[in-house]
Amino acid sequence: MQHDDETHRSFQRRADRDGTVGTLCVLSMLKGADIQLLPSSFRAMEQDLHLTTASLAILALCQGLSCAITGPFWGNLVDAGMPRKTVLKVAVVLWGLCAISLGMVSHFYVMAFLRVLNGVALSALVPIVQSFVFDLSEPTSRGWLFGMLYFSSSIGQICTCLTVLPTSDRMFCGISGWRAACILVGVISLLVSFLVEAFIHEEPREWEPKRLGLSREVVKLRKFMEIGTFKVIIFQGVFGTIPGAAQGFTSMYFQYIGIPDTICGLIIAMRTIGDAIGGVLGGLIGDALAVRDPDYGRTCAAMFSVVMSLPFIYAVFMGIPRTSDMAMVLAGTLFLSGLLTTWPVPGCLNPVMLEIVPKRHISSAYAWDVALVFASGNTLGPLLVGYISEEFFGYKLSTLRVADMTPEARQTNADALGKALFVSSAIPALICSLMFPLLFWTYPADRRRMLDQTESEPETDLDTERTLKPERSQTSAGGTLSERSSLLRNSGERSA
Repeated sequence: MQHDDETHRSFQRRADRDGTVGTLCVLSMLKGADIQLLPSSFRAMEQDLHLTTASLAILALCQGLSCAITGPFWGNLVDAGMPRKTVLKVAVVLWGLCAISLGMVSHFYVMAFLRVLNGVALSALVPIVQSFVFDLSEPTSRGWLFGMLYFSSSIGQICTCLTVLPTSDRMFCGISGWRAACILVGVISLLVSFLVEAFIHEEPREWEPKRLGLSREVVKLRKFMEIGTFKVIIFQGVFGTIPGAAQGFTSMYFQYIGIPDTICGLIIAMRTIGDAIGGVLGGLIGDALAVRDPDYGRTCAAMFSVVMSLPFIYAVFMGIPRTSDMAMVLAGTLFLSGLLTTWPVPGCLNPVMLEIVPKRHISSAYAWDVALVFASGNTLGPLLVGYISEEFFGYKLSTLRVADMTPEARQTNADALGKALFVSSAIPALICSLMFPLLFWTYPADRRRMLDQTESEPETDLDTERTLKPERSQTSAGGTLSERSSLLRNSGERSA
């Protein structure tokens, strides 16, 4: 009877874990759809609302800045004991309402305000998902789980590319295609909030309102910045996210080359398919190398991937001729780029972050990571493309359909966007590749420090600088690291 009860509890824990992981993957898929929604609509919005590339970049900037500013707020709430399920439900509902409203307005400043609110909702997802990953995985398998979340996000982007890009400038029952897409994504977001309620499971945590406050978050940030690896992750992220943010204009670039919208969607989808497979591959490679060499394995995987991005950036925006008959060559190049250049986040950066900060402050650490990176890299990328293309390379706003433009005007804009995309992507990627080797010096020491602290010292509460009792992981089958280390030492003594 006791055995049957234990079997039932084990089965229930597995079902709860699978339900939570599945829902997190759905949320990541929704995030990917939201990320790709605006770039897939850029050309249609330029034509429909007469928005310049600089104006479109400002819409992206609004979301990035609000995401950066409010990220620590969500992290503070979660670290203080607020149920993560509650925060996710609020964020997803706000997300959905913003998307629906965006599809119904035409005034630029109202759209900018809605993108601000959308950024507020988006900033809640990243720190909460990372804290769940800590609870649901062991250090040697976190790359795989991060890879699956990356894969799910890419699937959302693929679906958006294949549906929104070819239809964004068409009319459906008197509604522009890009507006219909925004409304559809919003409705799906509201439905996903019910999945969060039904399938996300977490152990109850103590609510400590005294831990709330901006000053406490600032103290934690100061403590985080004393960790060498955290500083490297932040500074490389500032530059490393600029290329991806800038390349939101890639589909618009392909349209000006003369590639039909449907084929543009397929090309971007091929890149995203490569991203999806590459994310899982990078996570698995990072895990495998971490087993062989815990100190340097993940960094080696990330270094290879970052360096490989440079030739692909040159090939796509400068090397391959800007003609429509190069569509399949572009698709193949972008697929390989996604396959080989997406390893750093799931294979290195996310798992490493979980090993250098105390468990209790993981949400805040990721929130500050999002804040500092989004406030710079993800906002600078679109602005750089918009400014450089117009001021240096002669991009001209056009409200005509691409097919109705003169070949000279279309080629001028294609050249301007291609050069701006190359400059905005290649230089930051090069700087990022030069910063990654610093992890060879900082990560081994920070990793050992955290292991030693977990084994021999109580956990430090960074926001009050007082001492906490070590927390036992809710999902670890083998107990805490200190318990496992103690068992191994005792076993060795008995064997001797």
